[in-house]
Amino acid sequence: MTGGGTPPAAPEPADAVHEPADSPDYLERRSRVYRAIVNLERYLTTGILVGTFVVIMLQVVTRYAFSSPLSWTEELARFLLVWLTFLGAGYVMSRRLHISVDLLVARLSKRGAVVVDTFATLVVLVASAAMAIAGVSIAADAADLLAPATRLPMSVVYTAGVVGFGLIFLHGLANLFVNLRHPEEVPGAMENIEKEGF
Repeated sequence: MTGGGTPPAAPEPADAVHEPADSPDYLERRSRVYRAIVNLERYLTTGILVGTFVVIMLQVVTRYAFSSPLSWTEELARFLLVWLTFLGAGYVMSRRLHISVDLLVARLSKRGAVVVDTFATLVVLVASAAMAIAGVSIAADAADLLAPATRLPMSVVYTAGVVGFGLIFLHGLANLFVNLRHPEEVPGAMENIEKEGF
């Protein structure tokens, strides 16, 4: 190369995805309610992540700068992480970004991949329904228990599982609907990864 210029950029593949990470999928374009649920999940998980960071920084500052750590910060950070995990799992399900092994699916036709995804979604629906139902019982049993430092009812913590698995179930139903009624709208795993910018 002469002239010291930058080399030309490699051409993009014809099937490259150019949608921003927060662009709505098929169901979000069709239903404002569903889109509001997905957006609420995203905002809540972001807010909880920021809240967790603030609580942990407060713990660090009070421990090392003032030699007097606040007793409740570690426990609250743990509870926030529990909620972050379950709400995040619901949001990730809405984006079809849960970790999966696609060795088989990558070798199938689009229709075959949708069939396998539909079967996997049915398994997720059964498992998430069972976990949400069991979680209701566990949260109810823990209603009288209080966390030692924050004095929060432990049912607040256990309710995270109910909400998270409930959201996974909801998004599983939505994904199943798209698979059965609009299979052309089912993205491949790599399309989702490119779309979300991972």
